Formats: sequence, structure tokens, C-alpha cells
Amino acid sequence: MLKRQLGTLFLVTCFILTTVPASLGAASTQSSKVITVAGDGSGDYNVDGKADDVEINQALEFAANNPGTTVYLKGPFTYDISDSLRIGSSTVLEGDSSVTIKLAKGLPLWGSRESSIAEKKAMLMIRGSSANDITIRGFTVDGSQSDHYPNVRLGTSSYNMATLIGVNGLTIQDMTFQNGCNDAMLISKSSNVMIDTVTVNKCGHDGVYAYHVNGITVKNSKFINRTNSSVRFDSVTDGVMINNECTTSGGGYAGLELQGTLKNIEASGNYFHDLPFPAVVRINTKETNVNIHDNRIENCG
Repeated sequence: MLKRQLGTLFLVTCFILTTVPASLGAASTQSSKVITVAGDGSGDYNVDGKADDVEINQALEFAANNPGTTVYLKGPFTYDISDSLRIGSSTVLEGDSSVTIKLAKGLPLWGSRESSIAEKKAMLMIRGSSANDITIRGFTVDGSQSDHYPNVRLGTSSYNMATLIGVNGLTIQDMTFQNGCNDAMLISKSSNVMIDTVTVNKCGHDGVYAYHVNGITVKNSKFINRTNSSVRFDSVTDGVMINNECTTSGGGYAGLELQGTLKNIEASGNYFHDLPFPAVVRINTKETNVNIHDNRIENCG
């Protein structure tokens, strides 16, 4: 407040460039802001390593009310979450590479095999029923399967890491999804999706499950299967899978699973190896302009 009281041009300029947390009531604006969540007391929102979803969601609520905001997760730190992080339109959720979002132990079951896609609660979700222009980048999402939920049957729709429904304009970049009970990224009823330079290491279902998506690119990523497929395109138009590596930790299914009505699909430049099933599997497809070419395939079933 001293900066505002002094009123000099220099200090006013500094104040404009300084992040203002929601508690100070900053006015909504389209200008770029960065608000920090931290575990060392230095953030606009500060956590203690327990139920950190509370403060992160407060930061995401501020961002939702101030389009163009980046919520920055400071590392090194492991953020413990007991509930979904909900991301609104025109928001970037970004973390240092030393940041991990980890599912807390002892939670009631999220989802089940009988759950519809809309009911598949996840660690990362959107606010409301739809959103535009969301970016998630830079950090690790840990689904806590081996340490907190070893008895949960993999692939039963329990504890998704990301369920993102109704998004127009979604970028997931430079992320790691690991140790999950179900899908790493379930994306549905969405458009203009970019997944770039992502590692999926031992999730419990599909790495990327795109269902009724119009416009999705998965590129430059690595998938280490232990159940289901690296990438699954089900009822997708304008889908691209390019320059990815798909392998296994000892189980799993295909590198690319195609299903439903598919139009304008390209899969090229991928390296499929050591998979227990064929690199590309088709299940009840109706295809228009599906091109699978120039992939490297080694030791696939």
C-alpha cells in the first residue's frame, strides 16, 4: 500500500506490474498477470503441503475473474490435493519442473466403471460446463496409485488425472503424468486441442483418450503403457498423432487405438515398440481419410 500512497510515477508503474491477489480486489482486465502459489511463504497464495487444492483453487478463481492470468506454482514443492483443481477460461496453469501435484491419501472413491464421462472426476478439471483458451504446462501430475491407492483396480474410471470436457482451445505442454489409476488425459466434447512434449508414465487407462473431439494434435510425447493405449481417438475429426514414442512397462494395449467415426486422421513419424498388441488397433471404426504412414514399428504383438 505504501507504493500507492507515495504516488510517484515510478512506484505507480511498479504497482501496476506487481501481482495483486484476489483478496485485494483487483479489477478485471485483459492484461497479463502472474499470481504465485508457493509452499515457502513467498506466494500470493501460500500452502502448507496439506489440502493445497484450497489455495490453488482460490488462485484459479481469481484467474477466472481476470482473463489472461497465469497461476504459477512455485517449486520445488509437492502440492497435496484432496479435491479437483478447476481451471477457467483464458487461464494458464503453470508450474516449475520441480513441482508435483499429488493426489492425497485416504480419499473417497472418485468415479467407477459405471460412471459416465461427465461424472469422471479428476485432479484437473474445468470450471463450469465449458471453457475457452486454457493452457496447462510445466509440472508433474502424480496420481498416487502405487503409494496411496495400490488396491484400486486400474482402468475402472477411478481417480482420473485430467478430465477436460467442453473446452475450445486447450494446450497441454511440457507435462508429466505418472502413477495414475485411470486416464492421464480424458478430453471430450472439445476442439482445438494441442498436446505437446508430454510424458505419460504408467497411468491406469489411456494416456490420451479423445472422445468426440474436433481438432486434436498429439506430438513429441512419450507414452509408457501399463494398461490400455497410449492414444485413443474415438469419434474424432481432424486428429493428428505425430513424432511420439509409445512403449510399455510390461503391459497395456496399442500405441494408437482408433474407434467410432473418424474423419481426417493422420498418424506418422511415431515410434511404436515393445507393445504386447499391434501398434495400431481399430475397433468398430467408420473411417474417412485416415492416413497411417511412415511410422517405425518394432516388436509389437
